[in-house]
Order: sequence, then structure tokens, then C-alpha cells
Amino acid sequence: MHARCPLCGRTIPNDRQHWCECGKTMDPGCFDAHGTWCSVHGDDAWIGALER
Repeated sequence: MHARCPLCGRTIPNDRQHWCECGKTMDPGCFDAHGTWCSVHGDDAWIGALER
């Protein structure tokens, strides 16, 4: 099943999906950018919490 990246909005095929501990699936490039503001383990977790 294809998913849509919450950061860039692109459709991501199954073989390119990266899942985070916060439950979001995203594009590989966006996954790296997401790490610092992830609501589960990011340094700026408060930003990720507001995005939920």
C-alpha cells in the first residue's frame, strides 16, 4: 500500500517507506529531517508534539 509523507506530501511506495517510533511513515529524505523534532525521541520534541 502506498502512503503519503506528512512532511512533503509525496506518495511513497512500500519499498521506500521509513517508519518512525512516533507512528509516522515518510520519505527517506524527510525521515532524516524529522528526527530532530520527532515527538518521541527528538531534541525539539515539542515541535513534533504540536504537529500531531
